[in-house]
Amino acid sequence: MNLVRRPAGTATGHAVVLGAGIAGLCAARALSEVFDRVTLVERDALAEDGGTRRGVPQGAHVHSLTVRGAAVLDGFFPGFVGRLAADGAALVTALSEVDIVFFGSLLHKVPVGTVLQAGRPFLEDRLRAAVRALPNLAVLDDREAVAPLAAPGNARVVGVRLARPGGAGAAEDVDADLVVDAMGRAGRGAAWLGSLGYRKPVEQRLRVDVAYASRRYRIPPGAAGPGRALLVGATPARPRGLVLTQQEDDLWVLSLYGFGHPDHPPTDPAEFLRFAGELASGPIWDALRRAEPVTEVASFGYPHALRRHFHRLRRLPDGLVSTGDAICSLNPIYGAGMTVAALQAAALRECLAGGTRDLPRRFYRSAADALRLPWLFSTLADRSMPQVPGTRPALAALLGKSFRATMRAAATDAEVATAVWNAVSLTASPAALARPRVVAATLRNWPRRAQDSGS
Repeated sequence: MNLVRRPAGTATGHAVVLGAGIAGLCAARALSEVFDRVTLVERDALAEDGGTRRGVPQGAHVHSLTVRGAAVLDGFFPGFVGRLAADGAALVTALSEVDIVFFGSLLHKVPVGTVLQAGRPFLEDRLRAAVRALPNLAVLDDREAVAPLAAPGNARVVGVRLARPGGAGAAEDVDADLVVDAMGRAGRGAAWLGSLGYRKPVEQRLRVDVAYASRRYRIPPGAAGPGRALLVGATPARPRGLVLTQQEDDLWVLSLYGFGHPDHPPTDPAEFLRFAGELASGPIWDALRRAEPVTEVASFGYPHALRRHFHRLRRLPDGLVSTGDAICSLNPIYGAGMTVAALQAAALRECLAGGTRDLPRRFYRSAADALRLPWLFSTLADRSMPQVPGTRPALAALLGKSFRATMRAAATDAEVATAVWNAVSLTASPAALARPRVVAATLRNWPRRAQDSGS
């Protein structure tokens, strides 16, 4: 079978997407253009109440959608970002309304694009509503995937077995022409390959041992100064960071993080605020001390960045692909997770435009191309931290000096600041940081003393 993007009035086939997070929702949208029916399956019982659900424990922490991620969602649902803003999400101009302090330097405040700042439940609820409105899509919540169903010989996956969480009730077999694993970094799809007699993809892990703690506040308009977001990145000498963003309904969310257990942020409210005070200053700090908390402190641990190299597998069954964090999960301090999920869905859409024949292989290769530079950039930044194991001290020191010099240049040079922002936000290739003028500006700011490279 080789399905192609259907002309108006024609349709064929059934696709099942497992997982109703950002990756699964975007994948379902892409599949709806080709398949007659799309079924979206979610383990959680879905409620449109704006709350953090069990399957997304990171949902209480800072989330933002970069220019590139927003463009993908607008491509799937024209006008979607505008509707989010109309519903209360904050559209913020980077870098003029966002203070970013990387490696001790405040990036030059040049306008480089718009960032959508909204809570994860706020964004996901509205994206799910847009997906639910698709005429050929159905949602099955409070179901979990138990096992793939395969044709004789296991050359093709032909469906999936579902059950209620906890094993209540009888299992249900659902036939499908394509099953998409968007169930997260646990890698159920990779394990299923092994159960079907195929090699599992090689996993690349980088232990970062990052922990988050977050709390939402109500801050009076203007009390935090003219900015609408503050990012203070970790440094090798101080492996702690802070992110404060204005989000929907004029609420603000403060997320603190640290590399390694000694620098993990506390969850006790008084200690949480003390931790923040070590990183924030000026009007922002004054506003936080006076702000009204509207939630308790929520915590979340992130042990390692992860990439699975599906694209290197020589044999793959038809009818099964993985996407989202199941392929690549970046350290969340870089705020790229939702954008990376959207980019993979865009790659899936492009592959589907060429039909479904040999889809897993074509999709994995396309996704690998989209992920290569984001993975490289984020893991190099991680390796600049001496708290991240497995990096030779000399390399960590060199990376630390390089990043510090680049950020020093970005403090006064608009071109360097733009290149830094574009790399971090996945708006453009990090290769822009290797342009001769950017390199020259970096070298002029290279640390001359040992103490200059570690702060």
